[in-house]
Amino acid sequence: MILKAFLIIFGCVFLGEIFIALTGLPLPPSVIGLIILFGALQAGVVKLETVQSLAKTLLDYLVLMVVPACISIMQYLDIIRADLGVLIGATAISTLLVLIVTGKSYEWLRHAQKARHQGRTNQGGNS
Repeated sequence: MILKAFLIIFGCVFLGEIFIALTGLPLPPSVIGLIILFGALQAGVVKLETVQSLAKTLLDYLVLMVVPACISIMQYLDIIRADLGVLIGATAISTLLVLIVTGKSYEWLRHAQKARHQGRTNQGGNS
């Protein structure tokens, strides 16, 4: 079961690599792989139970993947200190923009969902 999940998850990442190589898009292949996996899960091609255990294990160890990047930042502390205000400002602005876009997206999706539900209710009542 774990081998099957491994092949599915990393197969999707490999497909992402191929997609990026063919299109030249400036996106990480792993992001495209996750989109492919999400699509396969939504379409029912891949069952959640098949990949859930391995995905949870990978997420449990994800923090270990971040440690080398955090340690390498130490080499650039002088640059970070020099531009700390700009970095804090950019982080604050981008965080605010993400919150706004997420909230507006949620509102739009809820409105669309209610309209669709309302349409079904009205159609059902007219029969």
